[in-house]
Amino acid sequence: MNTPTQVTLLDRLREASDPLAWDEFYQRYWRLIFSTARRRGCSDHTAEEIVQEAMLAVFRGRDAFRYDPSRGRFRDWLGTVVRNAVAARRRSPADRARPLADDGPLAALADTAAEPDAEWQRRFDLATLASLLDVVQHEVAPATFQAFELAVLQEMPGTDVARVTGLSRNAVYLARRRIFARLKELGAAAEPAASLAARLREALRDGPRPSVERAVTIHVEQTLLAARPDDRGAVP
Repeated sequence: MNTPTQVTLLDRLREASDPLAWDEFYQRYWRLIFSTARRRGCSDHTAEEIVQEAMLAVFRGRDAFRYDPSRGRFRDWLGTVVRNAVAARRRSPADRARPLADDGPLAALADTAAEPDAEWQRRFDLATLASLLDVVQHEVAPATFQAFELAVLQEMPGTDVARVTGLSRNAVYLARRRIFARLKELGAAAEPAASLAARLREALRDGPRPSVERAVTIHVEQTLLAARPDDRGAVP
């Protein structure tokens, strides 16, 4: 799923003066990175460190992010960064103390010949799908999205959705159809509504605890702030 939204975001990441792009990237992918590290046996603390390392690697390697299918996919590069960071925690203490970024953020590309992790690929697509839904949420009226959320994400019967939202059953149906159509315009896979709905529910469940989210966000912000250009606009 190399969506137009994703390609545009990677283009924007190259501009160090676009903080909104970094915030969008972080919100889109940090849970994916964190949950991947946790599934591979890392503690919350270690998974948080891996999120920081991955975000710093992306920041330092942003000039390389030009969409070129012949050079491989961004998802594979990011998956390699995360995989190497997890593997570093399983080596000797001396190796674990060495930050992933010491070899440069693109050093991990040497490992991309390895077969892609199927679970990473699947969850990357789910993270992308969740980000597309976030885009749509900001495009439609609150009542429209609420109807979609109740009917599709919470699987509430249409009659109950109409009662809660004050919309007619036909308006609830139209809200569902409109948002599904917009998701496909943005790059979601062309699949039956029931299948897309199931993937949306999977993409949005099992997130980290709020306390973990706050801690990760604060530490990543501090890490990226330290790596940002100085007052003269030059990258240290």
